Amino acid sequence: MISDKEYKKLLKQFHKLSDRHILVVETDMPSSDVQKVVILSDKIRKAGNELVGLMRKNYDQLMRTKKYRKLLKTLWFYQR
Repeated sequence: MISDKEYKKLLKQFHKLSDRHILVVETDMPSSDVQKVVILSDKIRKAGNELVGLMRKNYDQLMRTKKYRKLLKTLWFYQR
C-alpha cells in the first residue's frame, strides 16, 4: 500500500489530468478505504454509462420501428 502522503500527491496529479468533476469529501476513513470507494464508484459510473447506452439504442430502434410502421400504414392507405 502507498502512504497517505503519496496518495494525496497522486490524487492531486490525477485531478489535474482528469476531465471529470471530482467531488472532494472529508472523511475519517484511511486512504485504502477511500481508494476502494473510488474504485467502486468508478465501476458504478461505467455500468451506468453502459446501461444508458443500451437504453438509448433500444429507444432509437423503437422510434425507427414506429416511423416505419406509420409509413407502411400511410402507403397501404394510399394503395387502396
